[in-house]
Amino acid sequence: MDDTTEWQDALLYSAAWGQAAQVFALVSVDDFDPGDRQELATLIERGYVDGSLEPAWVTGEAARLGRPSPSYVANVITNGFTGTVGYYAERLRDASARRYAVAALTRGLHRLQGREAVADEIVGDVQAELAALPRPATTNDDSWTLDDIMGLEIQESRFTLPSLLKRNERLVLTGSEGGGKSVFVYQMLTGAAFGVDTFRMERTQPQRVLFLDVENNEFQARANLDKIVPSLREISDVTNPEWRSLKRRVVDLLASKDRADIIRRVVHYSPDILYMGTAYKLTDVADDAHRSVRAIQSVVDRIRQEIDCTVLVEHHAGHGTMNDRNNMRPEGSSYWLRWPDFGYGMQPLSTTDGKRLMKLGAWRGDRATDRHFPVAVKQGSVFPWVPVYQDEWDALYEK
Repeated sequence: MDDTTEWQDALLYSAAWGQAAQVFALVSVDDFDPGDRQELATLIERGYVDGSLEPAWVTGEAARLGRPSPSYVANVITNGFTGTVGYYAERLRDASARRYAVAALTRGLHRLQGREAVADEIVGDVQAELAALPRPATTNDDSWTLDDIMGLEIQESRFTLPSLLKRNERLVLTGSEGGGKSVFVYQMLTGAAFGVDTFRMERTQPQRVLFLDVENNEFQARANLDKIVPSLREISDVTNPEWRSLKRRVVDLLASKDRADIIRRVVHYSPDILYMGTAYKLTDVADDAHRSVRAIQSVVDRIRQEIDCTVLVEHHAGHGTMNDRNNMRPEGSSYWLRWPDFGYGMQPLSTTDGKRLMKLGAWRGDRATDRHFPVAVKQGSVFPWVPVYQDEWDALYEK
């Protein structure tokens, strides 16, 4: 019997003879070698949870089930060990951690040799696996006490779009095709780059803005900006706003190479605000809506983890359902409904003066209450869109 198997058998013996609570507080079933030892650990843990654990019960259950091997169980139950549970557990945890790390590194090496994905992604996956290395609950370090939580220093996140969005928050904006979403987004975000709140017409701290616009080419983007930039230059003294738009127009975030490339480029530029859209063109799949949205969400969340930026995703609205608040629910997977911090849709309304009016309605509840989204936006003169807040809406538009 080598040292590793001796440590395992000693812990299983101790657990079966009344020390299961101590054993499973220090090691888990997965720490034991697959086969008889892991099956016996599972059996003992079940007996402990059920309240039926005693050596005779373990022996009887093994004989009834035919696994783990009854002869192995009898050997462990009758063998006896002299070391302490803490001594054996410490050594088993180290052996288990080594096995886990070797497996993760080996998988990564095989992927690198097979060239199935770009190196950056493989290395990132291996790092994530190693960061998730199972650790025992030997101290209180793996949990928060009430005093820990109450003693935390609250750090207020700053607004990147005043009164609307803060750092690390996600907004999904929906609307029908050709409804003015792109101009709306370009106005807000380009204003942020110039340090201008184009809703309240106030100067703000200029933001670093990055567009991943897979819907509009550079000439369409220019057409949007022609409606916005001249007025911003008159208002703001920022001569070189930190505004960028990635040249890539074809992206498939389901492809590992594209995912790694987009994450790398965004993290390198490190924007305060990132725009991505339109969502349906960010993946190359039509038959698996859940898979598509999860790809987008995982990339966004990875970026937010790295650089803590605000993210705005533009998406088309679906055709509405009975549970849809304003027919602006995102098209496709229901996963969209649970993920963002804020979800709003732009819904066109008819007017008597011929000017455009878009209701800005929430299709999910806001995760913060200190925000002041306008009720609607209407066609403006200085900028394409002017906000309509609740008092004006009640006075002029509510019927």
